[in-house]
Amino acid sequence: MVSAYKGFASIPGDLYALTKDFLDSDHRWDNETDRIRLITLLKKGATSEDLKKIIKIVVEQYVKNLSENQCKRLLIKIGAGKVGELTFKLFFVNEIVSIFFSRVIPKFLFTTGMTGIISIGASVSRSIYTARDLQRENPAIYTMLRANGDYDLLYFIVKDYVEPYLIAITLQENNSPLADDVFEYFIDGVRNA
Repeated sequence: MVSAYKGFASIPGDLYALTKDFLDSDHRWDNETDRIRLITLLKKGATSEDLKKIIKIVVEQYVKNLSENQCKRLLIKIGAGKVGELTFKLFFVNEIVSIFFSRVIPKFLFTTGMTGIISIGASVSRSIYTARDLQRENPAIYTMLRANGDYDLLYFIVKDYVEPYLIAITLQENNSPLADDVFEYFIDGVRNA
């Protein structure tokens, strides 16, 4: 039911994306180039594994920026005190990717199925503008996604799920005291293994 509601609720957003794309005459050339990149990506055979890679890239960037003390606390929280830091980071990132992935794909498939043709055209527009927003807000992540196979154009599918990580990464990069507060919420949400 939640997926159905989100599918129908996305129709106004889809119409907005199509209208924005139609009226955005300043970026017609860029949009056309991005459409070609997206079509090439889809022809190459974009799969669910590509979405996992997007999530993994973002989560790895967050975990990579954790301090040594924060890593130790996470190790203790999940009961992996004897595991090396690198092994822990790989294990932890893979766990998070699995959790996110189980929630993202069913929603996307149901949304696309329910909204049909409008959604397909709007998805292309959302893909382009969401990638452009990501480039402006977090150039490093955008560059990583684009360099790994034009994943910046698939980012819109998982945006809602990884956006909190992008905010946390920005806080880490700016050495904001809020980054520690975010980590505290993060560690509270980690289940004990």
